[in-house]
Amino acid sequence: ALDVPVTGQFENGVGLFYADDILHGKTIKVCFKWSVIEGQPRWEQAFSTDKGITWETNWIMDFYPL
Repeated sequence: ALDVPVTGQFENGVGLFYADDILHGKTIKVCFKWSVIEGQPRWEQAFSTDKGITWETNWIMDFYPL
């Protein structure tokens, strides 16, 4: 199955992308954040169960060259 579409943009080197989704039968908002930490790309995922008032980051990936 495909994920739901996201909307957002990069601004000042940070990309913020948002989507509405369903988790355990409840509607949530999802935020995907792209940034650069110490010269390397970082991707973060956060969920909000209160329509975007508060966010809980639940996944962080740092990317490094091999």
